[in-house]
Amino acid sequence: MNKKRTYSIQQVAEMTGLSKQVIRKWEDRYGIITPERLDNGYRIYNEAEVARLQQIIVLTEAGHSVKQAAMLVQQEEEEQVEQPEVPTDQITYFLFALEEAGKLADDQKILHLLEQAHHLFGIEVLLQQIITPFLRRIGELWCEKKWGEYQEAVSSQTIRDFLANLRRRFHVPEHAPLVVGSCLPKERHEIPIHILLIQCMLRGYRTLMLGPAPAPTAIESTVRLTNPSIVLLTASTQAVWEDEGQAIRAIDAFAKTVPHIKFFIGGAGIQNTPPHFQLEAIQEAHSLQDIFSN
Repeated sequence: MNKKRTYSIQQVAEMTGLSKQVIRKWEDRYGIITPERLDNGYRIYNEAEVARLQQIIVLTEAGHSVKQAAMLVQQEEEEQVEQPEVPTDQITYFLFALEEAGKLADDQKILHLLEQAHHLFGIEVLLQQIITPFLRRIGELWCEKKWGEYQEAVSSQTIRDFLANLRRRFHVPEHAPLVVGSCLPKERHEIPIHILLIQCMLRGYRTLMLGPAPAPTAIESTVRLTNPSIVLLTASTQAVWEDEGQAIRAIDAFAKTVPHIKFFIGGAGIQNTPPHFQLEAIQEAHSLQDIFSN
């Protein structure tokens, strides 16, 4: 990000939709931004400060107070600064060891390695640099017929159980906004939604996950009962298109009736969307940035 480019408070107000009074209030009361002052006393803001204000807006719209949002943004920035770079050879070791344990279908060894990596590197590194690449490797070995069903099932199930337990142990305040995560109907691969929900919890959200292959009505009733801020839907396979997307259309029609709730859909299973298939209320997302920048 180019921090040399600066903006006046009027420009920042136009970019963020905040009034100049609110911008000054957030600066003074919460220390969200610390703009420089020109000789004439006018404030000037850099791009990092504008981005920080936009993050605060997203979090407050999701249900956080301004104070809570400011703390979350500050915490995330501090974690990014303090996060040590993990040596490549350590990541390589864990990926090799996990593959060897998976080859033997040794669930206890896989679990031990995941726990060890969690304690050494933290959650973000574990998810992005170890679990996600290992899952891809499991898929490759399965497709190449180098692994059988038992090896694939034990490895995947152990990862799923580890992630589910990690979510249960993760404390988030009861008043935090809620994210509901679910596989799409007919989709049984639930590991991606576990990963997404853990990443949401790291950003201060409570989470609720539905089981694999839920009925569209189950998703609808859960959303009506819990009134979440965000609903995340995923599909890893093409099974969701067996009915020509009718289940997804039903969820989309429901999403239109609750416009205050943001619905997102993602995963490899939706990359080959049938021709002329359009969603009106559900947004497609390929990353957390797509979700939290909307």
